[in-house]
Amino acid sequence: MGAAASAPVPTSTGLRQAQVSPRRADIGGACLRLQAPSGRRTPAMSPTATTLKPPGTPEQHQALRLRRFGMASSTYALGLLILALCWQLNLFPGVAMAQVAALFLVINLGLLGTFVTGWNERFEDPSLTAFQVCLAVTMVATIQVLGRDVQFVAAPFYSVLFVFGMLKLRVRELAGVAAYVLASYGVAMLFRYHLYANGLDFRVEVISAVLVVASSAWFAVAASYISNLRARLRSSLQQIAALATRDALTGLSNRRQIDLDLETSVKHARRRGEPMCVTLVDVDHFKSVNDRFGHIVGDEVLISVAACLSGSLRASDRVGRFGGEEFLLILPGTTMAQASSLVERLRLRLEALPPLPSGERPVTASFGLAAWRGDEGAADLLRRADQALYRAKSAGRNRVVADTLFGVVG
Repeated sequence: MGAAASAPVPTSTGLRQAQVSPRRADIGGACLRLQAPSGRRTPAMSPTATTLKPPGTPEQHQALRLRRFGMASSTYALGLLILALCWQLNLFPGVAMAQVAALFLVINLGLLGTFVTGWNERFEDPSLTAFQVCLAVTMVATIQVLGRDVQFVAAPFYSVLFVFGMLKLRVRELAGVAAYVLASYGVAMLFRYHLYANGLDFRVEVISAVLVVASSAWFAVAASYISNLRARLRSSLQQIAALATRDALTGLSNRRQIDLDLETSVKHARRRGEPMCVTLVDVDHFKSVNDRFGHIVGDEVLISVAACLSGSLRASDRVGRFGGEEFLLILPGTTMAQASSLVERLRLRLEALPPLPSGERPVTASFGLAAWRGDEGAADLLRRADQALYRAKSAGRNRVVADTLFGVVG
């Protein structure tokens, strides 16, 4: 079945997603130790916060990056139109216009190829926002050097670039962009003084420089403020997503999310023609645990069982709280023989958990196992797993039973 991978399991009181690494144990050991009741819920482990990934598939993320690149290219084209107007008014040389247009074409074709081939995904920021902004800043500085009478375009062009950058860049990156704007503009001014010293109106140059510095500083501050707002909004959306998809007690996927995972896994198995199994798990005699020891101990049992199940699965497997003391395991790419072996190991690991206080019986669970038949939907597959679970409980509990197509496994 491959190496087991830890799954997010937070404390009983936390609503945030957390990463738990349960202590592995042989069949004679325990996945996690239960504590005696102390008047409050005791966390199964000390969790470490994780970050939720943005929703959507990699293909959807890449399509969004291409749309953003299209917006940037449109901005480039608008800048070229403004320069073309300056050329028509004899404010910008025709040779320089051809050079800038060629540079625009090379840069945009290169970026388009990077996004189309997926090479951009090798970078920390696959959108390449900072890189694109810095390229555009370099082009603005180049225009300032090539044209003596177009110094007035610098401030509005830089402002547009800051607006583009604030949609994606963090505060530190925006500060870097602002520093690069001022540095490149300063270098461009030195070249201008060297090339056009006798033809410059220094009053206009000073006013232009003040506008660039002031607008860059203002947009850098405004963009940083908006970037902070985006970070707070992202954090709030992550919390909402956690509340919508995570079970508050165990930290596993809730019923809604695990149902969606099952539908997705069935579609994936049908598309690729791969095997797949599901298992319903029911904690034995859980009502009596709540009745005799209280809900605090009952919650600790569920937390411990959840940690044991999630800590024994592969990264590709899914586990969620199906309802009450029931859990659903989704095992993609797994045959019935492989699933039977895995589920039996899970049963024995749960059985090896330390017993409840007062020397009571150990924690056990019944398992209903079903293999996807290839011509059924998620509801039919789940129904057969539920029937197998019912037979496991009727046969005395603490056992694994497969659906009738394959017979009793344990």
